[in-house]
Amino acid sequence: MNPKISTLYVVAFAMACSVLPMQAQALEDTDARRAILQIRTQIKDINTRIDNEIEQIARRIDTKADDKKLNALFTDLEKLRNQLRGEVAELRGQVEIISNELNAAQQKVDKLNNDLANAQRREKDLYADLNQRLSKLEPRNQIIDGVEVEVTQTEQRQFDEAAALLKKKDFSRASQAFMAFLQRFPGSGYAAQAYYLLGSSYFAESDCKNAIPALQTVVNRYPLTQRAPDAMLNLAICQDDLSDKSAARDTMEALIKKYPESSAAKTARSKLGALK
Repeated sequence: MNPKISTLYVVAFAMACSVLPMQAQALEDTDARRAILQIRTQIKDINTRIDNEIEQIARRIDTKADDKKLNALFTDLEKLRNQLRGEVAELRGQVEIISNELNAAQQKVDKLNNDLANAQRREKDLYADLNQRLSKLEPRNQIIDGVEVEVTQTEQRQFDEAAALLKKKDFSRASQAFMAFLQRFPGSGYAAQAYYLLGSSYFAESDCKNAIPALQTVVNRYPLTQRAPDAMLNLAICQDDLSDKSAARDTMEALIKKYPESSAAKTARSKLGALK
């Protein structure tokens, strides 16, 4: 091929390709990838057109290669270059639009994934909190006064708090705490102990008027518990303190008869003579 033609081919191809810098992008979206492939096909078609045009120009130069026609050919080549520049710019604009749409879609996907992760985290925290609350309500088996009963964590905690007040000799607050416990858990496995300790809290403050109903409840409702003998003894002492010696004597005699081997019965025997 004529050196001028070869040079012309290189120059023309370089001029056309100089307007085609494009960055390859990894597009996961199927429609976006298809659009990019179509654009690349169009660019490939443009390159083919360049080859064809240059080949035609080369044949024309081989036929008659005078300066005037050569200048006309360069003019045609410049027009072709400008035309191709416009087409490539349009294609690049389309790629830019598709890329922006794909980025926007990816941002929405990322936001949805983040929202989903947050929702899963909240669900997990909610489940853990619910499980913790349910575990407090779920009863556990315990042996109280020789009897196996079911007790919840909340129930256990409130009873222990009331008992701790009594241990500290804070009798007024202890009686309030045991009363609140019995109102909230009337059927508790700790009910017999709670009534006995409620009566003991009043008894410690010499408040026999309020102690008697609590102690009487233990005697009448829970006669088989370990607290019953002591409850009868304290009940008799309160009756004596309130000058009801007849009732006190009857209670002590019933105690000795019903629980003869208890330490409370032994104490009752020693006190019974003073009531006759």
